[in-house]
Amino acid sequence: MATPERPTGQIAFLFTDIEGSTRLVDTLGTAAWRPLLERHRALVRAAIAGHGGFEQGTEGDSFFVVFTSVSDAVGMIADAQRALAAEPWPEGVAIRVRAGVHWGLGELDADGSYVGHDVHRAARVASAAHGGQVLLSEAAADLAEPTLPDGVRLRSLGAHRLKDLQPERIAQLLVDGLQEDFPPIRSLDARPNNLPVQLTPFVGRERELDELRLLLEASRLVTLTGPGGTGKSRLALQLAASVADRFPDGTWFVPLAAISDPSLVPGAIAAAIGIGEDPSRSRLDVIAAELEGRRTLLVLDNLEQLAPAAADVADLLRRLPKLQVIATSRSPLHVNGEQEYPVPGLPSPVDLHDISPFERERLPPELRRQTPEALMAFEAVRLFVARAAAVRPGFVVTDGNAGDVAAIVAHLGGVPLAIELAAARVRFLTPAAIHERLEGRLDVIGTGSADLPERQRSLRGAIAWSYDLLDPPVRRLFERLSVFSGGFDLTSAESVAGDVADLGVDPLDGLAALVDHSLLGSGEAGGEPRFTFLEPIREFAAERLAAAGETDEIRRRHAAAYLALATAESPRLSGDRQRAALDRLETEHANLRAAIAWADATADAEVALGIVNAVWRFWQKRGHLTEARARVSELVVRPWFAAAPAPLRARTHEVLGGIAYWQGDFPGARPHYEEALALWRAEGDRAEIANALYNLSFTFTLDTALDEAERGVAREIINESLALNRELGNDRGLADALWGLGVLYYFANDNEPAADAFEQARVLYHRLGERTQEAWALHQLGSARLKLGQLEIARPLLREGLRLFEAAGDVSAMTLLLDDLAAVAAAEGDVPRGARLQGLSIRLQASTGAALAGVVQWRFEELTRPDASRLLTAADLERFRAEGATLPLPTGVRYALDEIGWDAACAEAQLDSAATAAEGAA
Repeated sequence: MATPERPTGQIAFLFTDIEGSTRLVDTLGTAAWRPLLERHRALVRAAIAGHGGFEQGTEGDSFFVVFTSVSDAVGMIADAQRALAAEPWPEGVAIRVRAGVHWGLGELDADGSYVGHDVHRAARVASAAHGGQVLLSEAAADLAEPTLPDGVRLRSLGAHRLKDLQPERIAQLLVDGLQEDFPPIRSLDARPNNLPVQLTPFVGRERELDELRLLLEASRLVTLTGPGGTGKSRLALQLAASVADRFPDGTWFVPLAAISDPSLVPGAIAAAIGIGEDPSRSRLDVIAAELEGRRTLLVLDNLEQLAPAAADVADLLRRLPKLQVIATSRSPLHVNGEQEYPVPGLPSPVDLHDISPFERERLPPELRRQTPEALMAFEAVRLFVARAAAVRPGFVVTDGNAGDVAAIVAHLGGVPLAIELAAARVRFLTPAAIHERLEGRLDVIGTGSADLPERQRSLRGAIAWSYDLLDPPVRRLFERLSVFSGGFDLTSAESVAGDVADLGVDPLDGLAALVDHSLLGSGEAGGEPRFTFLEPIREFAAERLAAAGETDEIRRRHAAAYLALATAESPRLSGDRQRAALDRLETEHANLRAAIAWADATADAEVALGIVNAVWRFWQKRGHLTEARARVSELVVRPWFAAAPAPLRARTHEVLGGIAYWQGDFPGARPHYEEALALWRAEGDRAEIANALYNLSFTFTLDTALDEAERGVAREIINESLALNRELGNDRGLADALWGLGVLYYFANDNEPAADAFEQARVLYHRLGERTQEAWALHQLGSARLKLGQLEIARPLLREGLRLFEAAGDVSAMTLLLDDLAAVAAAEGDVPRGARLQGLSIRLQASTGAALAGVVQWRFEELTRPDASRLLTAADLERFRAEGATLPLPTGVRYALDEIGWDAACAEAQLDSAATAAEGAA
């Protein structure tokens, strides 16, 4: 018999449904389907009755059942699956039931329905299963393991993110005699995505999610609007996770809070997806080409400060019929086809102190009494309880605190961020104390902010109240941290906000207090703690900083700190440690942008140009060249630029020349290199003159349209650089000039002297310990030998160059070596292998922002010229391109040996690392 009363407290939840039931109805017809459905129900109910389950609900072909123990739930579903498998269903019909079991807190609302996070967790576990498969959450599996019935086992399936974005270990129930092997479970990670892991469970919003899912079926652009703190971002992420299976080609989250320039939005979208730059096309064109024909979802978070970017969003939607967009903004985007969805506050109970006796009498009895069961029906209360329990385990609504909890969430208007801030106080205060303090604070805030919407006043009041609870030194720290963009680490906080003597509190203690008060979020980047603001809280802190009159000084400190960071990391951008340096600057990119913008606005040339000159190699290697060129081009026409010291101006022109060079715009690079050379000649700095000559030479050597006279000019330039470096005894400059001379010969197809120059450069780089430059010399030396048909000499040179580039993490340079190795394979007659290498080179280039579009293909054209001393016929090249174009990017740690065919001479570490890089790019 079923349990006569619904169990509460810690219980087991079980959900089941029939896989493919809609298809079965369509195939069989309603008349034939009905008796099969009833037989399925009878078999399942017999198993429920045999194990003391309580049937909470049945809808269509699904069951929702609860048990007082996990062992009963496991025994019931094992018996049910055996019975369903043994049933003689009509020929061609398979009734395959999927199920999920979870152990959690069973709470009932006033209607006798189970509510709370654990109910939804159980449903999500079930939805991840396939027909015939039974999945258990980690909590359920831990309890089930010691009491499994005979013939039943558990198999760990590892950690998976279900549709609430929190990773959890999932186990599969194995029943002897029944199917055990299934495809990968339907978790979020089964589809391409970059949705961030959430540290706290998603609470409520089921009605909003249902409505939004329907809107996404009818509209390709849905914008969630509302003031800060209403939970737009979290709701958008949850919505995206819940519909991810509709988008087999990817669901991509694009955070925009740290961006203030609308022109950077396309780049942010491309970076989120993993699409690199193509200097010959706009970012939008590159994105459109990459996503063409693909069913993809973009989540554009925090668009309110980027209104002009709405036109780019509309353009993408017009060009990509299978693209859909979820946006969050404080106001609609106002583009054609947009469906706005104002995000409401969470449903909240009334505060009985704020209504008349007459109004109170009109409430249902359970709300007049404000029983815990009645309050738990409100999502605002459930959110408060969930967040309070996170800081004080075991916290629940009781008869004693119910009235205060109701009053707290009512005063906060159901605004999620405000509720979370208040709930964090449960660590130190009772709900009654929180209610008393918060009510007084809101009255003060409300009086002075009558022009703000009620929800906005509630949020500001909650933030202000949390702020008032801080000790004065911690308040000072909180205000000063508002100058950061995109987060910060402890070292940066100390540099900008001050040390213990300046603040009156140890910065680490102050950060811990802010995290405890939920005014800061904490995470990790590069193995180090990192702290972030939610934007409404950062805005409040910035207002307080301005009121304290400290904005200019703290902004100056921020800019100085990031100039120091950029300067420190700059030498590492071309050495053995460049991977770590590149990652660090990527993490701090938003802060670097903010520092440059402040320095530009305040005419601080030392900071603005110093950062630009230090980080441009980062921009080159991480695919930010389009942004970099626009930003630096703006700086060099500012009135203050002309008054900057000549060395700073010279280096900035060299940066602009380098950016244009790496975009393949050699005519655009030349005037900047010429200006830099003129400035250095005026300064009389012979070492810098030699370097400037070396730079300038490349605008000639790589230009295939040069005539012999122009090549003569190039030789004069590089020979002057060689002579200066020899006179100065500058081996590094000499190596660079020799490499430049080799490039000049190489692209004139004069390969013997090219190889000689590259070999001399390689020896010098090796002696100097310049591994990255040694790799470039190996690349060009191997390529020159390749053009000479010396394949046995070329191959080891190219492999060594690839090894050095891989060790440095320079994926963009690796593409060129893969290109060379592809040519070796093709020259040896192994066209399929060469095609695979060429395909991988191009795909890695496109996926990592190598910013070398056109160069790879152009080099193959060069290698197949009729006057080259070797190589492919036109027919070979066409076959090569055809096979390379249709091969997908291989994945898996062993892809290189299996797909590309590298032999054992390639080190295992190189293969593994290259495979990881390729998988990440894919």
